[in-house]
Amino acid sequence: MRVYWCDLAPLLAQPERLLGWCGGQGLSLAPYLRLDDAARHLAGARLRRLAGADGVPPARLSISHSGTLVVCARGAGPLGIDTEQVCPSAGPLPLSFLTHQERLWLDGQAQPSLAFLRLWTRKECLLKAEGGSLADLASLPCLVEGGLLLPRAGGLRFRELSILPGYVTSLCARKVAPVALRPLSLDQVFPL
Repeated sequence: MRVYWCDLAPLLAQPERLLGWCGGQGLSLAPYLRLDDAARHLAGARLRRLAGADGVPPARLSISHSGTLVVCARGAGPLGIDTEQVCPSAGPLPLSFLTHQERLWLDGQAQPSLAFLRLWTRKECLLKAEGGSLADLASLPCLVEGGLLLPRAGGLRFRELSILPGYVTSLCARKVAPVALRPLSLDQVFPL
């Protein structure tokens, strides 16, 4: 299994490269509300292509982005990946989709925001692997047992990936080892 990723921070700090690349491709940024939204979406599409995913069944490919990080996982079977930026100043946690056991686990964590993201990314990558959507959150199994996050659910195993500091990234698949992390430079993603 391979996970391709790119940090868009330098691009967002100096967006001329993205603007030049879009101009060269004949792409308009008009459909996007903000430049960072355009950068994440376009980078996700480029990572998909660089991962050799054209013609790959959707269940064997998963893309996620948050903040400046864009990730794309490609494997031999159903999989899901999710990444979320850790935001210490975030508002109240949306707990309504959590089971009672998950809420109890979260209440006992020293860093509730970080623990919430660990649980959230697992739930979202599980949804992606199963072909679901956020509307299916309530149907997911509890991912906590005996005060611990479960290492698997529904025949899929979870693995947390350390890609960039300040982000929580989870992957789920039938087999999650070994995982080859493939960092891509901005020159590879948006070649001029």
